[in-house]
Amino acid sequence: MKLLLASNGFIGNSLEKDFWDLVGDRKNLKVAIIPNASDPIEWVPEKEGDPVSAYVAKLTRPNDAEYGKGTDYHYFKDKGHDVVIVDLKEDPTEVKKKLESADIIDVWGGDANWLLDWAKKAKLGAYLKDILNKGVVYVGASAGNGLLMPDIGLYWWAPDWKLDHVGFGIVDFLVSCHNKEAELPEKIEKTKERRAYMQSHMNYPWKVYMLLDGQAIKVDGDKIEHIGEGTKKSL
Repeated sequence: MKLLLASNGFIGNSLEKDFWDLVGDRKNLKVAIIPNASDPIEWVPEKEGDPVSAYVAKLTRPNDAEYGKGTDYHYFKDKGHDVVIVDLKEDPTEVKKKLESADIIDVWGGDANWLLDWAKKAKLGAYLKDILNKGVVYVGASAGNGLLMPDIGLYWWAPDWKLDHVGFGIVDFLVSCHNKEAELPEKIEKTKERRAYMQSHMNYPWKVYMLLDGQAIKVDGDKIEHIGEGTKKSL
């Protein structure tokens, strides 16, 4: 597999070279962008009096003509590549067709729970691993990494929460994003506490990489690297 799981993206920082190293010398690329984590949503009670742990996400407006056409879209278009927007709310058959024809799958950050929910509704779990095993490059930012992880609930899950926290488990580690250098020791202690809490409720054996912005986990076959500038910590 060829994966770049970044804290805040790869464009305009030192990770850009690593991304293109994964792509290699392939030409005339087809890029599939999944923007769903950045859909305009709000979390609201399903019925009056519901606790926050039972809130559900609702779209605040429908897609417009510019849906998915952000920085990544223009970055690849400006380089002459074919870019398609893959809205997981589309028919699952169409989603699969677009992803199976891609050379690169680019998954935006945003709301990890909303993204995971629609990825499961779109049935990505049935074939995403097979696509990636064929050499398609997966680049994620923040919440976009969550689809591949075994779990996304490290910092928020509790037994009374109704939200799904189980990812597709395509990788056997977790990434914690947007950490700050000065706050890293404190965040590591919090992460240890939360992992212990999760382990008290379920099997939770996974390594956690602590990513600063500008950092990523780069997977190339069996090789896993924590890359980017700044202190690199894991637990």
